Amino acid sequence: MTTKQLNKLTTALALEGICDPNAVLIATVPAFAGSYADLQSHVTNIQHLWQAQAQNASGIAEDKRQARFAMCNTALPFAGALHAFATKTKNNALANGMDYSLSDLMAGRDTESARRCQEIYDTTNTNLTALADYGPTAAKLNLLKAAIAAYNLLITKPRETRAQHKTTTGNMQSEFDLLDEALGVLDDLIPQFAPANQKFVDDYNNARTVVDTSASHASPAPPAPAPAIGAAK
Repeated sequence: MTTKQLNKLTTALALEGICDPNAVLIATVPAFAGSYADLQSHVTNIQHLWQAQAQNASGIAEDKRQARFAMCNTALPFAGALHAFATKTKNNALANGMDYSLSDLMAGRDTESARRCQEIYDTTNTNLTALADYGPTAAKLNLLKAAIAAYNLLITKPRETRAQHKTTTGNMQSEFDLLDEALGVLDDLIPQFAPANQKFVDDYNNARTVVDTSASHASPAPPAPAPAIGAAK
């Protein structure tokens, strides 16, 4: 999967986090609900194709390393917000538990990185209302959820090749083309939910933004050649 495709998949997963809790609302516009069902189907197909795509061991390892860095870098601001909140409210246990740097999140076994980031997600989600003044929002949190899901796909990805590379790549591109069609319909119809459901519209538009995980910004020397998209605490 290319970086561009990974970004598109991450966005689609984030949209699921917005639309799933609003199933009753989106059902009021059948065309929107139908296209959203199509999106979910294409996401599932893409995930299966990704798992089957033939890659050599070094390619798999590099994909996983980049996804791990993206996940940890996305989780870091939430850990910082939780640590600041805990310090302010004298919650020493929470402050100690969320005192992470980027290198802390990246350290250890691949499953440990996923566990730490999932813990940050769960703790933030539990305290989201209390954290309102500290930066986290539901839309931002869904991006972390998507990054964790993308990384978990790579952790469990089979190491043996199960399909010819050309065939799998072609099928995947077809699925992304169909995903683009579904996204186009959703983009056209989302304004119909405003202004009565403006929060849903705003959350959708925030999640719809494709985040380029290969963008280059200053970073505290992640393992080369990691995409420097964030800074450690």
